[in-house]
Amino acid sequence: MMTEALNKIISYGTEEMGLNRIGAVIFPDNAASRRLLENTGFCEEGTLKGYYYKNNRFIDEVIFSKTCQTEQ
Repeated sequence: MMTEALNKIISYGTEEMGLNRIGAVIFPDNAASRRLLENTGFCEEGTLKGYYYKNNRFIDEVIFSKTCQTEQ
């Protein structure tokens, strides 16, 4: 269900809004989100050190992106 939803978001963003790049940030241990992003063509770009503050500590996040090239 989430794959279908994300694909619709990607289509809307590229076709209706003209976006060239879509990004996502996830917790490093979130295997389900990682799998979803990888299966829909997102690539891991790196780790954002201390990006999120939770439970009185800073937590790293992993950033993914999908570059959507369109015909001009």
